[in-house]
Amino acid sequence: MKYYCIFLFISNLFIFKAMGQQYESQTYTVIEQREQFEIRYYPPVMKIQSDNSFGNLFGYISGNNESSSKIAMTTPVYMGNSKGEEVMEFVLPNTFNANNTPQPVSSGVRVFQTTPAYFIALDFSGYATASSREKYSTKLKKLAQENAFETIGEPLLLVYNSPYRLFNRKNEILLEIAANIIKNK
Repeated sequence: MKYYCIFLFISNLFIFKAMGQQYESQTYTVIEQREQFEIRYYPPVMKIQSDNSFGNLFGYISGNNESSSKIAMTTPVYMGNSKGEEVMEFVLPNTFNANNTPQPVSSGVRVFQTTPAYFIALDFSGYATASSREKYSTKLKKLAQENAFETIGEPLLLVYNSPYRLFNRKNEILLEIAANIIKNK
């Protein structure tokens, strides 16, 4: 058992070091760094969304789209709520825009461009479980209230790592805030 654990540990280090986190990540600008959170500006990006189905989204980037294009995986993966339904979203590479993004073949995938927005962000490590999502969402809502931010919608969970990555995991909770708060500072 001891050797098996050592083998797993070393192979995980080797595999993840070799694979690395070589995905394009969504860009944003840090407007202000606070002790417990950041205020960020996110410019518009193209995204795909499904009803919490990783398979539908993965199918789209694997070529199940109108142009049969394979599209690189990016980070983060968004998880949130839209009209009372749990949804999952992939950010498309920054080379895509409203004019060149292929439409989905599957009715379970929706393509859209986000609107620019301001968010407060709180990061946490480990696996993004339902309890950690709730814990950090509650904490971020409390921080928003303490700092007199007008919030818009519900918190979003952002996951940056594959579920197979065991160590040094990165997750974030975002909560949209009104732009007038930023402009009045």
